[in-house]
Amino acid sequence: MKNSISVVLPAYNEEENIAAVINCIYEFLQENFSDFEIIVVDDGSYDNTYQECLKVKEGLGQRIKLLKHDKNRGYGVALRTGLFSADKDLIFYTDADNQFDITEINKFTSFIPEYDLVIGFREDRQDKLIRKLVSFVYNKLILFIFGLKAKDIDCSFKLFKRESLHKLSIERDQFFVDTEVLIKAYLNNFKIKELPVKHLPRKLGKSTVKFTHIFTTLGDIFSLHNSLKGARHGSIKKA
Repeated sequence: MKNSISVVLPAYNEEENIAAVINCIYEFLQENFSDFEIIVVDDGSYDNTYQECLKVKEGLGQRIKLLKHDKNRGYGVALRTGLFSADKDLIFYTDADNQFDITEINKFTSFIPEYDLVIGFREDRQDKLIRKLVSFVYNKLILFIFGLKAKDIDCSFKLFKRESLHKLSIERDQFFVDTEVLIKAYLNNFKIKELPVKHLPRKLGKSTVKFTHIFTTLGDIFSLHNSLKGARHGSIKKA
């Protein structure tokens, strides 16, 4: 059995996926960790996401922690709520859309004694071509502005040491939070390991990413750049 771990799942309108995701994660954690918790943050869903979570919790018990926002406040806020409610040795977060294989945490934990943060990159990304192109341009933009070279900056498959995570201030409210976390870790000289992860097609539900998020993300990029001028650079070790 490995260290204790908190798994954080921000969720917004994922009623079709959330029960299967929680059950799958629970089964994996039960077999691999002596102490664990799953923290689901319902970010003001207007479907039955929270009700589905309650049903699962009734069956699985106190290791499932449910947190709920009274209205949709943004992915970054939901992630922040979950991350700083976690109290185990390791803290991991991913999406609630069932597009990742949770068992890949095992290869991440083998590196965590040496690294502050282990991050995934989607080896064969199962998204539409336009999203892949936008992501490619986005990664190049972040490299140009911040000097951060990573294969998949906004991949939501990240494992932290708890004490390392708590050295970071997380402020962004929307999807840029994934990038903010990595940039701040990089500039604070965290030891970061990057590993490939499987990416599965979305079978149920719909993505909540919208075209308008491009503009809010651009605003976040330049806001963060201005606030971090003069910061020191760290490094990322490739797989």
